[in-house]
Amino acid sequence: MAKIGLIDNDMITRQTHNFPNLAIMKLSAWHKKQGDDVRLINFDMINPMNMFTEYFDTVYISKVFSDTQTPAFIDNLSFVKKGGSGFYYDLAEKLPNEIEHIKPDYEIYNKTGEYYKNFSIGFITRGCIRQCSFCINKNYKKVDFASNPIEFIDEKRPFIMLLDDNITAYKDFEGVFNELNAIGKPFVFKQGMDFRLLNEKKMQILWNSNYYSTSKKTGKQDKGGRVFHFAFDNIEDSELIEKRLRQYFFSKPYAFVIMFYVLTGFDRNGIYDEAFFEKDFEDILKRIALLFKYNAQPYIMIHEDIKLSPYKDRIYELRNIFNNIMNYAQGTKYALDRFGKKELKKLIEDKYSWFLDVKYETRLYRNIPESERSLYCA
Repeated sequence: MAKIGLIDNDMITRQTHNFPNLAIMKLSAWHKKQGDDVRLINFDMINPMNMFTEYFDTVYISKVFSDTQTPAFIDNLSFVKKGGSGFYYDLAEKLPNEIEHIKPDYEIYNKTGEYYKNFSIGFITRGCIRQCSFCINKNYKKVDFASNPIEFIDEKRPFIMLLDDNITAYKDFEGVFNELNAIGKPFVFKQGMDFRLLNEKKMQILWNSNYYSTSKKTGKQDKGGRVFHFAFDNIEDSELIEKRLRQYFFSKPYAFVIMFYVLTGFDRNGIYDEAFFEKDFEDILKRIALLFKYNAQPYIMIHEDIKLSPYKDRIYELRNIFNNIMNYAQGTKYALDRFGKKELKKLIEDKYSWFLDVKYETRLYRNIPESERSLYCA
């Protein structure tokens, strides 16, 4: 029997981290199946500079985020194995097939957060068609089937969390949703889905599915409390995004929420000059304005290269304001006056004053006659 240590680097190092590491749970399940002694540990337990260390035959360290801090001493320990996108990004080694397809050991985490206690977690598909240069999936060209939900579903957990990279690009999109609906457990896709690939049929499949509700009022699942997450990474997609937003706005059957991850700080051309960063800041405002027009919520996602931007402090302020609907429900001017610092307010007043007139509570539907809405969505 081997003694195995597992280190969730993100959980230990990132104060606000609240999501289990799927690879850690699968490694735990596989080693326990072999009869090994498996424990979730921290770095102190193997730090050679500490007086009281423990012996382990193998220690696995996994992290998802590249900016998660990892102590340097682990590279001198022969029994340590590192893995995950946080260490190797798109070149991270895959788990062996027998470990990849084992049911995760959800009990390895002794934590109380809802993601640790209430959700079964896994992939049905892997890959993407977009090859975005900032994304871990940049070397993929298609979306492939990865695993059947039965592989990772824990019957004791009421909800399902899917980590699929681009489910809307999968050839059997409808079949996946039919299978998930039949399971009977509310489910949610954690990654931002590809809004550009939605059509009327896919929208109806999404809107009418057994999607997870985040409603806190009743504690029960209800369709009005659901939040669908999408991505709006590039201002160049504005025309197509707006076309889909119009289709959504006039066809949604429930008062649910759609939220868009809004990427900032990444230059696809790799130049990172003053002109890029000025345009990058303006593009955030334009995307927020477009989303507000259709009652869609922005969620600003900041790339690590934002450290190069002269606007970085202003962008962090924008994130703090506009990632919370309670801050901007009365419009952008109210949000900036109430929550913005003077430097941010002056920048917008001087160069982007049009942004002060943007309202979240759209009146679009009042201006389009019922008989003309199908033309408007064409």
